[in-house]
This record gives sequence, structure tokens and C-alpha cells, in this order.
Amino acid sequence: MSGLTWGEVERRFAAADRRRVAVVAWRAAERVAPVVARAADVYGPEALEWLNAIAAVLRTVERWVSGAAVSRFTLDLAADIARATATSAAGVVRVMGPSKAAEDAELAFAASAFAADVCRTGNAARAASAAVQGVRAADASGWVPRPLLENDLAKLDGELFGPLWPGEEPDWWTHGKTRLAAAGEFVRVLG
Repeated sequence: MSGLTWGEVERRFAAADRRRVAVVAWRAAERVAPVVARAADVYGPEALEWLNAIAAVLRTVERWVSGAAVSRFTLDLAADIARATATSAAGVVRVMGPSKAAEDAELAFAASAFAADVCRTGNAARAASAAVQGVRAADASGWVPRPLLENDLAKLDGELFGPLWPGEEPDWWTHGKTRLAAAGEFVRVLG
């Protein structure tokens, strides 16, 4: 990233304020999450349930990074929900076959799980490791422009992060959010 190796990024995360590190991990996961909606075109509306679960995980992480009281138990559940969603999706993919949409969703699930991990650990080294893994997952998706990730990394020391998407949100991101909202009661039956 901008001349840095992932190992150097991890060292920067380990030396930074954990809440700021969690913000970077959350922003990376938040940016890539709506790509999960694209899986609905391949695997049916169940994929919108996957996105709903990930959206709940990211709301929990967002509450923690904003300074709200979030229990360790809730953060543990959030991380587990992201991983259980990945497991559920993998079962569907085994039955229906692999796709680029499934690969993209898997990276979004991973970014979300690692963002929750950053919040729930009390150890700076483990938080840094989780953050770098989450940011790498978002980066590997190809859906998040690297300059946005680099900009967040550059602001670790206390600058304001600014809007999630400077300028306009990408069409795919807005479409994913819109599809989730339009699913309405279908994805809220259990929630």
C-alpha cells in the first residue's frame, strides 16, 4: 500500500490507537459489504440474508468505534455471525457451484469478521493482525479503490477520516444497499 508492505501496515496498526485501527478495519469492511447483494443473482434471495447478517455485524462494530458501550459478548457474537454467514454461504456454493459473486462475498464476510475481531481483542498485536487481514480482504476484492484504503491508513494518527466514499458512492455499492432495503421483511423475519 503506497510503497508499504502488509507487514509494515501491521506494525503501524500495532503502534496506533486500537479504536482508530478498528475504524480503518470497519471502513474497509463497510465499503466492500454491499457486494454480497450480487450473490443474489446467482444463489437467490438467501444471499440478501447474508448481507443482512453482515450489515448487523458492521452496525455493532460501528457502535464500538463510535465509543458506544458494546460488551465483549456482543462483539464475540458479531465476529461469530460473520463467520457463520460465511459457512452458510459456503454450503450453498457447494450445492449450486462456485462463482465470482461467491468469492467476493467471502472476502466481504472475512473483512467484517476481522473488523469485529479488532474490537474484541485487548491485545494490540492481535488487533493489528486482525485489522491487516480485514483490510487485505477488502483490498483483494478489487471493489475498493486502494487509494481509499491508503487514505484511511494515512489518517491513523488522529485526522478526521472523512466520508466513506469521497464524491459519489459507486453504483454497485448503492445498488447493494438498495437491494437490502428493498428486501424488507424477507430479511427481517428472524431479526
